[in-house]
Amino acid sequence: MNREEVIKKLYEEDPQFREWKDKHDELDKDIAKMEKHHPMTHDLELEIERLKRQKLYYKDLMEQKIQEYLKGK
Repeated sequence: MNREEVIKKLYEEDPQFREWKDKHDELDKDIAKMEKHHPMTHDLELEIERLKRQKLYYKDLMEQKIQEYLKGK
């Protein structure tokens, strides 16, 4: 089973993983929208950085679960 198949399977079968992935994707869209804002303000830059850290947190959680799944198979 390749990585994409594992992600799909976890998304379908693991509610916690699904929640993390949905939140990660939502943050990604929010960040992209904010980065298009011009002129960029200092407060906006800080908010984007905060959201990026939050997005990375969810990515790390998902990656840990993916690795656990791959080791178990």
